[in-house]
Amino acid sequence: MELIQFLQQFDFPIILFLMKGITLLGNGIAYPIYLTISLFYLNRKDWLSFLGIIIVSAIIMKCLKEGFALARPPEELHLISVSGFGFPSGHAQMAMVVWGWLGHHYNRIIPASVMIFMVGFSRIYLGVHMPHQIIGGWAVGFVVFMGWIFVEKELSKNS
Repeated sequence: MELIQFLQQFDFPIILFLMKGITLLGNGIAYPIYLTISLFYLNRKDWLSFLGIIIVSAIIMKCLKEGFALARPPEELHLISVSGFGFPSGHAQMAMVVWGWLGHHYNRIIPASVMIFMVGFSRIYLGVHMPHQIIGGWAVGFVVFMGWIFVEKELSKNS
C-alpha cells in the first residue's frame, strides 16, 4: 500500500486523466471493440485465434478471481469505482494476453510491452490493485499467452 500512497502523491489532473484512459484499455468493454476493429485487419484464422485467446483468458481469470477471493486495496485508496476480487488483476492478465498476442502477431513487442506495463501501472496508481496482484495477473496472462502460442504451433505442424 505504500507504493500506491507514494504514487498518488503525484496528484496532477493530467496524470489522473491519463491513468483513467490507460486503464480503460483493459476494461471488459474494450475487448468487443478490439475484436470488431480486428475484423477489418485480420484474416479469419487469426481473428478466431484472437477471439479464442480472449475467451480462454477471461474464463481462467474469472475462475482464479473466484477461487482466490482476495480483496483489493482499501476503498479509501480507490480513485475509480471497482467491484470484485483483486487477485489476479484481470486488467493486467488481459493486457498481457491481448497486447502480447498483437505484439507477437505484428512483431511489435516493444510497443506491446509498453501497453502491458502501462495498464498494470495505471491500476496501481488508481489504487485498485496492489503490486503483487498486477504481477500475478501478468504471470497468469503470460502462461495463457505462451500456452496459446505453443498449442497453435503444434496444431499448425499437424495440419
